[in-house]
Amino acid sequence: MSLLKLKIVELLDRYKQVTAVADALHMKQPTISFHMKRMESDWGVKLFETRAGRIYLTEAGKTLLPYARRIAALHAEAEAAVGELRDNGRRLLRIGCTDCAMAALAGTGWLAEIGRIPDIRVNVAKENDDDLFRRLESGDLDLAIGGWQPVDPERLRSAELLVSPWKLLLPANHPLDGLSGPALAERLHRYPFVEHAERSLGELVSPWLARMGVSRVNVSFDSVELIAQAVRDGLGLAVLPERALPASAPRAVAADWPDRPESWTLYASWHVREGYGELAERIVRTLFP
Repeated sequence: MSLLKLKIVELLDRYKQVTAVADALHMKQPTISFHMKRMESDWGVKLFETRAGRIYLTEAGKTLLPYARRIAALHAEAEAAVGELRDNGRRLLRIGCTDCAMAALAGTGWLAEIGRIPDIRVNVAKENDDDLFRRLESGDLDLAIGGWQPVDPERLRSAELLVSPWKLLLPANHPLDGLSGPALAERLHRYPFVEHAERSLGELVSPWLARMGVSRVNVSFDSVELIAQAVRDGLGLAVLPERALPASAPRAVAADWPDRPESWTLYASWHVREGYGELAERIVRTLFP
């Protein structure tokens, strides 16, 4: 089955209309219909069905879909890698980072160090926790940096980059400033909080807030900068990893918190597939020995 036919399967699942798929591929509608019939003939099974004027994948089509996506991703990866070598003589290293990972690494000089590695061009994109590993597993990323470790060590390797304690962020002249221990704990429930939307943080912070009796979370953001601004503006208090605090962060209290959350750990993860797995691991070992 050709790449074109697999792309048609992927686009039909997205658009549900032959005309939309034809437009996306800059082809004529009869050509798309021909390939659909040819696929069903080649595979000997019905892949598509029409309901209420829209096209849906059958169970067989749904079974084919993840393979179509994976092959298309590998093809795009191959094109990008070969194109980079052809045009610039360099390999492309694609790195995905969560927001907190970017903030924590911002002051370490790691990007400058990557820039000194010969024959490598780096692309860095911000991702949430779930998309980070999905894109790593599908081959869209070569290196993922975030607060989770992969659960499949046979396919995904990881290394610990740093461990950070937590800081309680307070606006200026807040009544909790200067308190610690039980005096701090028994007053936390009086105030609303602002949360980071990153799930690897929430898994550590949310249970602690519940133990402290905090029930009001006014807003959540996927940006440490926006959380710092929200605290300054009086929307609530916040708990963030110390290493991820932006320079603009308001008063940050390293108090003696009772039953405080366990420290936040930042990991680098990479796929063991041939070629880029070795490159990603070498980059990690070089930057974070």
